[in-house]
Amino acid sequence: MKKIIFLLIILLLVILTHAEKIAELEELMKPQIIDMSNNNLYVSEGSSIYIYSLKDFSLIKKFGKEGEGPREFKVNPFGPPMIIAVIGDKLYVSSDAKLSTFTLEGEFLSERKVPPLRIFIPVKDKFIASGTAQGDDKKMYLNMGLYDKDLNLIKELYRSDMTIGPNFNWVFPNTDFSSIPYRDHIYVVIGKAGFAIDVFNLQGKKVQSIKKEYQPLKVPGDYKDKILKWFKTNPNFKQFYEFFIQRISFKDHFPPIRSMLVESNRIYTLTYKQKKGLTELIIMDLKGKELKHKYIPLVGIPGNLFDFPIFVIKNQSFYTLIENEDEEIWELHKVNLKKN
Repeated sequence: MKKIIFLLIILLLVILTHAEKIAELEELMKPQIIDMSNNNLYVSEGSSIYIYSLKDFSLIKKFGKEGEGPREFKVNPFGPPMIIAVIGDKLYVSSDAKLSTFTLEGEFLSERKVPPLRIFIPVKDKFIASGTAQGDDKKMYLNMGLYDKDLNLIKELYRSDMTIGPNFNWVFPNTDFSSIPYRDHIYVVIGKAGFAIDVFNLQGKKVQSIKKEYQPLKVPGDYKDKILKWFKTNPNFKQFYEFFIQRISFKDHFPPIRSMLVESNRIYTLTYKQKKGLTELIIMDLKGKELKHKYIPLVGIPGNLFDFPIFVIKNQSFYTLIENEDEEIWELHKVNLKKN
């Protein structure tokens, strides 16, 4: 019995601590989003995009700057960051009021105007995008919808509890409502329903619901102070601090799902649960059957306004950027999710 307990402790330590630093990316200052193809790593930072080789992690190309022309991007300081997404053999960049398309080598292909303050991601000949919808209380709520090729709304897939506009009220921690296209289906986090993910086909019909019992995690006592400090010190928000604190409230518990990815026939859900500074990752098959738990390194303050964890999963391996504050350099770390 003692031997079994000892082996379980060793196994737990491996799961908690096995993360390998595989590169130092000296060019980065404040990375925001990362994605990956078979050959390259892509990192967005403000209105710029870096492309690194996965063979030796050398910088292949940097492009993009603030502006409205081709190869230029606008980033709204009060909106979401610029989103990059590798889909098939294209790199898509969703910036404020524009969706741009590049080759995987960063060569410009095309761009089209889109409504501002929304993130558009192509799905075959359609798009999924954030948008707004008016509730019965006359407030405007952020939602997620399926759009046709002309950017007309086909169907609302999910309406969040986050309000915007003149009567907005932000409640922290935010409830995630991300959507992920994968193999002719769209996976949407239905945050208001607890640990819930709905699956839609490309006609907008719901074909599956995944729900899981999950013990709510209580928000720690210092959480409110951290969020208010973020507003007070963030360059874009600090001058409006007194205005914002009148419209901010707090929940007692974290939402069950912090973020989600679908890759290699697996659903990966990040939660807010932590052990020894590492974050819980629940791995399920496409039917929602739980396969394993991992605890992985992740940066960022959980639950701030734009809580986009800096990570990507490729070929069942987890990649994230972690700042080495002593050396003032960003490091790429990897966790092999195939191992027990």
